[in-house]
Amino acid sequence: MSSIEAAAIRRFRASYTDALADYLREPREHSLRIAYELGREAVTRQLSVLDLAVAHQEALLAALAMATDPAQAQSATRAAGDFFLESLSAFEMVQLGFTEAREAVRVERRQIEMSRQLSTFLADASLALDASGSLEEMLRLVAEQARELVGADCCVATVALDGGPRAAEAISCSDGDRRWAPFARWLDLFAIYRRIRVSGGSVRIGGELLAGLPEFQRAAADRPLRGWLAASLSALDGGELGAIQLFDKADGDFTGEDEGVLIHLAQMASAAVERAQLYQEGTA
Repeated sequence: MSSIEAAAIRRFRASYTDALADYLREPREHSLRIAYELGREAVTRQLSVLDLAVAHQEALLAALAMATDPAQAQSATRAAGDFFLESLSAFEMVQLGFTEAREAVRVERRQIEMSRQLSTFLADASLALDASGSLEEMLRLVAEQARELVGADCCVATVALDGGPRAAEAISCSDGDRRWAPFARWLDLFAIYRRIRVSGGSVRIGGELLAGLPEFQRAAADRPLRGWLAASLSALDGGELGAIQLFDKADGDFTGEDEGVLIHLAQMASAAVERAQLYQEGTA
């Protein structure tokens, strides 16, 4: 511990001792509010809950030394406990907020980096030079990152070329769940492409409504779905190239923000697929 850190802890302990003494002399709401602020200050100073407990112990010992009889000592101990709990509750609440904020920033940075990497990959001209081998790889990366960015249990990315609904396909599942592979094989892709197209290029439906959709009745017969989010892969002229579908968000329902993320990924993937398709046609 540096001398600066040690000095900061000493100042905090002195402040805590003075505040507790004031509260014990006159237990008021204002004095208890100071306990709350001390808990917040402890987090700001990056102190631990142990530092807070030590500060309280020292302050309590100083207060008990002033007690003139057991009854007064008991009363001071009980009141000091209320003071400490107020300070501790503020400490835990603020610390939790800081932790959640840091995690949110970490996740956001990771998502931005993932999107940047995927965007660079999809813009790589080499995708078109080896379309037969790179299309599957591109779909795999899109499926993996779409699932991770949105937090879904499964992503199915399919490309429909030459009249076939799945000229290329990639499946990404949480924890390598093998039950999704047979589910994906039974998807009625023609009906799914049509529903996404009629919905304007993207669709988001909850589990209760999914149960009544005919395109999922066979695939989901043994696996009820909690949610479905999908976006079309479309050429510049509006032609249909395929779709990216997400199933069962890990935490809650798919949101409008999730839909925006998927649409963005679908737009990037569509450009890469069309570029590869144009290259194939030019070299045929």
